[in-house]
Amino acid sequence: MLVSCSEESRGFHEYESNKTLQEVMEDAEFAITEKNFRITGYLHIGKSIRDRGNTGFPSYEMILFCNLSYAQEMLTIDPSFVNYCPQRISVREQDQKIIIGTALLPEQTGNRKMDDFAAKINTILRDIVKYAAEEDLFLLDRDHEI
Repeated sequence: MLVSCSEESRGFHEYESNKTLQEVMEDAEFAITEKNFRITGYLHIGKSIRDRGNTGFPSYEMILFCNLSYAQEMLTIDPSFVNYCPQRISVREQDQKIIIGTALLPEQTGNRKMDDFAAKINTILRDIVKYAAEEDLFLLDRDHEI
Protein backbone atom coordinates (compact mmCIF):
# COMPACT_ATOMS: atom_id res chain seq x y z
CA MET A 1 0.00 0.00 0.00
CA LEU A 2 1.28 3.40 -0.96
CA VAL A 3 1.46 5.74 2.00
CA SER A 4 2.42 9.14 0.60
CA CYS A 5 4.39 11.13 -1.95
CA SER A 6 6.30 14.35 -1.26
CA GLU A 7 9.25 16.66 -1.94
CA GLU A 8 8.52 17.61 -5.58
CA SER A 9 9.14 21.28 -4.77
CA ARG A 10 12.74 20.49 -3.77
CA GLY A 11 13.47 18.51 -6.93
CA PHE A 12 13.01 15.13 -5.26
CA HIS A 13 10.26 12.62 -5.83
CA GLU A 14 9.67 10.40 -2.78
CA TYR A 15 7.17 7.85 -1.52
CA GLU A 16 6.74 6.15 1.82
CA SER A 17 6.24 2.41 1.65
CA ASN A 18 4.94 -0.20 4.05
CA LYS A 19 7.20 -2.82 2.43
CA THR A 20 10.52 -3.87 3.90
CA LEU A 21 13.74 -2.24 2.77
CA GLN A 22 14.73 -5.45 0.98
CA GLU A 23 11.38 -5.64 -0.85
CA VAL A 24 11.66 -2.01 -1.96
CA MET A 25 15.24 -2.58 -3.16
CA GLU A 26 14.26 -5.66 -5.15
CA ASP A 27 11.24 -3.94 -6.70
CA ALA A 28 13.33 -0.87 -7.57
CA GLU A 29 15.93 -3.08 -9.28
CA PHE A 30 13.19 -4.81 -11.25
CA ALA A 31 11.56 -1.50 -12.30
CA ILE A 32 14.91 0.02 -13.30
CA THR A 33 15.72 -2.87 -15.62
CA GLU A 34 12.15 -3.02 -16.99
CA LYS A 35 12.52 0.64 -18.03
CA ASN A 36 15.67 -0.30 -20.01
CA PHE A 37 18.28 1.04 -17.63
CA ARG A 38 21.37 -0.83 -16.49
CA ILE A 39 22.30 -0.83 -12.82
CA THR A 40 25.87 0.44 -12.57
CA GLY A 41 26.42 0.29 -8.83
CA TYR A 42 25.24 0.47 -5.25
CA LEU A 43 26.17 2.66 -2.32
CA HIS A 44 25.51 1.23 1.14
CA ILE A 45 25.86 4.49 3.05
CA GLY A 46 24.08 3.45 6.25
CA LYS A 47 26.04 0.20 6.51
CA SER A 48 29.32 2.05 5.96
CA ILE A 49 28.50 4.45 8.78
CA ARG A 50 27.51 1.55 11.06
CA ASP A 51 30.80 -0.20 10.17
CA ARG A 52 32.63 2.86 11.50
CA GLY A 53 31.12 2.32 14.94
CA ASN A 54 27.74 4.07 14.84
CA THR A 55 25.78 0.85 15.35
CA GLY A 56 22.34 2.48 15.58
CA PHE A 57 22.56 4.37 12.29
CA PRO A 58 19.64 3.58 9.92
CA SER A 59 19.97 2.10 6.44
CA TYR A 60 20.56 4.41 3.49
CA GLU A 61 20.92 2.63 0.15
CA MET A 62 21.57 4.08 -3.31
CA ILE A 63 21.07 2.32 -6.63
CA LEU A 64 22.97 3.92 -9.50
CA PHE A 65 21.75 3.28 -13.05
CA CYS A 66 22.10 4.52 -16.63
CA ASN A 67 20.76 4.12 -20.15
CA LEU A 68 23.51 5.10 -22.61
CA SER A 69 21.03 6.06 -25.34
CA TYR A 70 19.33 8.51 -22.98
CA ALA A 71 22.72 9.72 -21.72
CA GLN A 72 23.88 10.40 -25.28
CA GLU A 73 20.68 12.27 -26.10
CA MET A 74 20.91 14.35 -22.92
CA LEU A 75 24.61 15.19 -23.32
CA THR A 76 24.12 16.13 -26.97
CA ILE A 77 21.52 18.66 -25.88
CA ASP A 78 23.48 20.01 -22.89
CA PRO A 79 26.89 18.61 -21.90
CA SER A 80 26.64 20.11 -18.39
CA PHE A 81 23.90 17.59 -17.60
CA VAL A 82 26.67 15.01 -17.14
CA ASN A 83 26.33 16.15 -13.52
CA TYR A 84 23.04 14.21 -13.39
CA CYS A 85 24.72 10.96 -14.47
CA PRO A 86 24.16 8.31 -13.41
CA GLN A 87 20.54 8.40 -12.31
CA ARG A 88 19.96 7.19 -8.77
CA ILE A 89 17.28 5.86 -6.50
CA SER A 90 17.60 6.16 -2.73
CA VAL A 91 16.00 3.85 -0.20
CA ARG A 92 16.17 4.76 3.47
CA GLU A 93 14.77 3.85 6.86
CA GLN A 94 13.14 6.79 8.60
CA ASP A 95 10.80 6.73 11.60
CA GLN A 96 10.15 2.98 11.15
CA LYS A 97 9.13 3.54 7.52
CA ILE A 98 10.90 2.99 4.24
CA ILE A 99 11.27 6.02 1.97
CA ILE A 100 12.22 5.63 -1.68
CA GLY A 101 13.13 8.61 -3.79
CA THR A 102 15.01 10.09 -6.68
CA ALA A 103 16.37 13.46 -7.76
CA LEU A 104 14.48 14.81 -10.75
CA LEU A 105 16.05 16.59 -13.71
CA PRO A 106 15.22 20.31 -13.96
CA GLU A 107 12.40 20.89 -16.45
CA GLN A 108 12.66 24.67 -16.75
CA THR A 109 16.13 25.25 -18.15
CA GLY A 110 15.20 27.70 -20.90
CA ASN A 111 16.17 25.07 -23.48
CA ARG A 112 12.98 23.50 -24.86
CA LYS A 113 14.76 20.34 -26.05
CA MET A 114 16.26 19.80 -22.60
CA ASP A 115 12.99 20.59 -20.86
CA ASP A 116 11.15 18.03 -23.02
CA PHE A 117 13.88 15.44 -22.45
CA ALA A 118 13.89 16.07 -18.68
CA ALA A 119 10.09 15.69 -18.54
CA LYS A 120 10.39 12.33 -20.33
CA ILE A 121 13.10 11.04 -17.97
CA ASN A 122 11.31 12.38 -14.88
CA THR A 123 8.19 10.43 -15.87
CA ILE A 124 10.29 7.26 -15.98
CA LEU A 125 11.92 8.05 -12.63
CA ARG A 126 8.54 8.69 -11.00
CA ASP A 127 7.25 5.38 -12.39
CA ILE A 128 10.24 3.49 -10.95
CA VAL A 129 9.83 5.06 -7.51
CA LYS A 130 6.08 4.47 -7.45
CA TYR A 131 6.45 0.84 -8.50
CA ALA A 132 9.07 0.17 -5.84
CA ALA A 133 6.90 1.75 -3.12
CA GLU A 134 3.55 0.17 -3.94
CA GLU A 135 2.24 -3.31 -3.30
CA ASP A 136 0.57 -3.59 -6.74
CA LEU A 137 2.80 -5.88 -8.82
CA PHE A 138 1.09 -4.88 -12.07
CA LEU A 139 1.58 -1.15 -11.64
CA LEU A 140 4.56 -0.94 -14.02
CA ASP A 141 2.48 -2.32 -16.90
CA ARG A 142 -0.21 0.32 -16.42
CA ASP A 143 2.12 3.27 -16.13
CA HIS A 144 3.62 5.33 -18.89
CA GLU A 145 5.31 3.50 -21.70
CA ILE A 146 8.31 5.28 -23.22
